[in-house]
Amino acid sequence: MPKEINIFDQIFKEYAEPIFLPFIERLLGQKIIKKESLKDKIQTSIERECDFLFEITLENSEHFILHIEFQSQDDPTMLQRMAEYHGIIFKKYQMEIKHYLIYLGERPTKMPSKLEDRFVFKEYQLINLSETDPETYLQSNIPEEFILAVLSRYPKEQYEGILRSIVNKLFTVVKNKPLLEKYTKQLIFISRLRKLELQTTKILEIMPIMIDIESDGLYLKGISQGLSQGLSQGISQAKVEIVIKGFKNGISIDLLSKISGLSTEEISTLLKTNNLL
Repeated sequence: MPKEINIFDQIFKEYAEPIFLPFIERLLGQKIIKKESLKDKIQTSIERECDFLFEITLENSEHFILHIEFQSQDDPTMLQRMAEYHGIIFKKYQMEIKHYLIYLGERPTKMPSKLEDRFVFKEYQLINLSETDPETYLQSNIPEEFILAVLSRYPKEQYEGILRSIVNKLFTVVKNKPLLEKYTKQLIFISRLRKLELQTTKILEIMPIMIDIESDGLYLKGISQGLSQGLSQGISQAKVEIVIKGFKNGISIDLLSKISGLSTEEISTLLKTNNLL
């Protein structure tokens, strides 16, 4: 299961821009007029050694973490460093934290000690797709948006109607066959989050389209040929499954490389061997 969760996480990261930026625009009530993708990875395994860190209880029963740093010279990034310490310490101990910086230098310091209100983390806005109205998505003509209706709120007995609405809209809006195939694969993949991939595939199988769902459906028809050929190349069965199933469902080679740990060349060779490239 963790491997599957990671794949879904990677998929949504890859499609974050076309799927969720329009969603955020509507949420904010403002058009995004400029955007720049920040490709650099944020280091999540930061290790910092605090100068002084204690769990404190006062006589008035106040209970908190006491954090003290010592600094002998001005550091223009000290405020950001302390904010970083705060996040790391709070994640681990989940308690109130009091921070102190003991300045040991001789010259007056210019280090700021307080973040502006707009920089202080207080909350995040939770968007629970399972609590949103499916009509919010079905009214859109953007495939990446109305596909999300499968993750929205509706009674279980209405799932078939929702799926049919999504599929019908796909075939109405998307006239380009390669794009239509891409979006149907994405729909099958995403519907797995609601355990509806079988129902989705059945609906797609009876639609008048020229897409071979039997060969492209997710986790439905098997990939015995791909497994045998991949294994003969010295690639593990699990990785062969990830690559072939993922590629058939619209995952890029670059992303498959990150997920499987195989090089893009190895993936390309495997896909060509199975007549997928």
